[in-house]
Amino acid sequence: MQGLRSSEEEDFEKFFSIVEEEAKKLGGVFFCDTFEGRDLVLNNMKVCDLGGWLVPASDVEDFESIYVAGKDDELWENDKWYDMYIFVNYSLGDNNELTLKFDKK
Repeated sequence: MQGLRSSEEEDFEKFFSIVEEEAKKLGGVFFCDTFEGRDLVLNNMKVCDLGGWLVPASDVEDFESIYVAGKDDELWENDKWYDMYIFVNYSLGDNNELTLKFDKK
């Protein structure tokens, strides 16, 4: 999966594929940095809040080369990348329908 640095269990990757779809609708790719808690098992998926970068499609290639190499200092020191940091928080609607919110907070 493009936005993950490591292989994760299938139940989390199922959830992350939904995150990727939503990020694509916003015109970018979400690159995961942290698992922010509120873990939940829902429909055979491991769901949790996430922190990471929502990178516009036009910047993905440049960002990904730094991200995959694990050069986090470069990501935090460059305002361009720093400003793309965002949180993905989930909520459950009627019938446990999963909704994701991409937010700076």
